[in-house]
This record gives sequence, structure tokens and C-alpha cells, in this order.
Amino acid sequence: MRTPQRRVDPGLVEHSLQEPERYEFFQLVRLYEIVFRRQGRTAMADSVGERIRFRNSLGLGFAPSQVEAMLPRYRRDAEGRETGELEQVEITPRFMGMLGVNGTLPIHYTEQVIHRERFKRDTSGRAFLDLFSNRAVSHFYRAWKKYRLAIQYETERRNRFLPLLLSLTGLGFDALRERMNRGPGAVDDESVAYIAGLLRQRPVSAETLSRALGGYFREKVLIEQFVGRWYVVPGEQRSTLGGRNAVLGQNVLAGERVWQRNLRIRIHIGPLSYERYMAFLPRGDVAAALEKLLTLATGGQFEYEIRPILRAADVQPLALGGGPGGRLGYDSFLLTRPETRDRSDTRYLTHSIH
Repeated sequence: MRTPQRRVDPGLVEHSLQEPERYEFFQLVRLYEIVFRRQGRTAMADSVGERIRFRNSLGLGFAPSQVEAMLPRYRRDAEGRETGELEQVEITPRFMGMLGVNGTLPIHYTEQVIHRERFKRDTSGRAFLDLFSNRAVSHFYRAWKKYRLAIQYETERRNRFLPLLLSLTGLGFDALRERMNRGPGAVDDESVAYIAGLLRQRPVSAETLSRALGGYFREKVLIEQFVGRWYVVPGEQRSTLGGRNAVLGQNVLAGERVWQRNLRIRIHIGPLSYERYMAFLPRGDVAAALEKLLTLATGGQFEYEIRPILRAADVQPLALGGGPGGRLGYDSFLLTRPETRDRSDTRYLTHSIH
């Protein structure tokens, strides 16, 4: 039966020292990887094999558990007294090693080592073989952890797991790390990695974009596609008499503007509380984060009409000296009775295409 999942706390560490046989081998090593990482004196990759060492088992009976014993070693101060801070732990696994009932060497080697330790107080033979077992078991643990992404996230998320996910969005190189975390509307790499699986699909569909934005902002997001608008045609692209490349029925354009539906997306967000509504308005941090995510998702090839929706309960009439508000076009409402519907009057453009 698998051992229960536990959190790392002092009580758990003490319990594992007293009854190590109640823990799975991998669970126990992971526990002390986290313990030594929190001490901050050893890199995560260096703790296994150096601060977490493995010894050979001398047991010749049936192995009732994966771990036989564990010996802690504590740091000492200048006067030679133990400080209570773990310096190293030695774990004796039953299932792997040079000696013991499951060891690679013949049984008579184990019997000889037991005889020398018991009758001659000589531990040099076991210590010598521990050098090889420590390295072998360390590599065995690292091989187990290498392709388990959940474990990599737990122990080495910044160096191994996170770059893999960021690579799905093109931000996996070191030079591009924390790129969206600069300036207003900071978006950290962990948040980008959370939606990387959705954004890797190109082109990004409206449903995918809605899910990604809704998951990040924890708000209801609706994407409206093919929003039409008149666009002014640049002078050098207009058809003129005597000009070249003007063939009727093919590329002649009459007028100074053209109606297009393939350049604008309308994004409805909400209903929102008043505080969240204000954060989604221009110059707000949330609005800046929204613009960064839209650029990442679509590459800035569209213009975006943002329509934050203020929930009815937070729609207040404009009054002189009456609390916050008073920005025309954003949160100014002329009312004679309490509002009963959500208001989506406000709209603004980002990435405008002229």
C-alpha cells in the first residue's frame, strides 16, 4: 500500500527520523531534498549523494519495507556542540546496494562484513562498499526523478520544469525569461507556463483565447470575432486616374476607406466588481497585463476592443462630492433609480490599426 501524502514540517521530519521504515524510499529522499533546500546552503542537485547519503544494508531476512534505517548527523558549533540543524542524513535502503539479501554481491560478502563489524569492530569493509552504493543509488534516484515532471516542478521548477513549459510559447531561452514581468502589468513566468499548453496551438482559436484569459484573470471572458469597422486606406494604396496596377474587377479601390471584418476582436470581460472594473480600464495594471497576454497569444496582428462589464450592484449614480468616480465615459452614470442590469458601455482599443 502506498504511503500517504504529507507536508513538510518539523513534526514530519522528526517522525521520519524515528520511524523511517514507514516511508517509501523516494518519498523520504524527496522530503530531505526539500529540507536541505530550505536551509539554503546546498543546491538541490547537489544534496542527493552529498548531504543525503546511502549505505548498504546488512540484513539477510525478508525486507518488510523499502527503508531499513536512517542516521542523522547534526551541524556542530565552534565548541563542538550539536546545533540541532541537520548537516547530513544517511539512509539505508533494503532493495538496492552491494550487500544484503537484495545486494549484487554474493551472500558470503555480507556475512564476512557482519562478522568483522560484530567481532572485530571493523567497519572499513562496509564503508568502502558504501562509496559505490552511494553513487549507484544516487543515480537511481535521479533517473527516477528525471522524467517525472511533477517532481521536477516541486524541486527544480525554475531550472528544469519551467523552461520546458515556456518553450511551448517561445519564451524558454534564458534571455527571454521574466520578459513579461517587466513594467506595469507584470505577468510572471509561472502564469505564462500555466496557459502555455493552450497558447501553443496556432492559430489560437476564440475558445482557446477565452479559456486562457478567463483562467488567468479568474473572470468570465467572451471573445467576439469578425467585428467590422471602416479603415482609412493609405494614400499610396488608393486607385487614381493615370496610376498603375489598377484593373477593374481585380484591384481597383474606389474611395478613401474600406470596410473590414478580419482585423478586430471584441473582448467582453465580466460582470466585474467596481475595483476589478477600474483595474481593467486604461492605465490600470490589469489592463496592461491583458495587453501583454493578447500580444503573446496573437502576435499583435489584430486590434482589440476591450469591453469591461460593471455589475449592476456596483453601478452608482454620479453625485457631486459623493465618493469615488466621475470619469466621463468610464464610471459616470446618470440614474434616477437603482440599476438592474450590468453595464457594458465602456470600451477602448488596444493595438489600434489605423
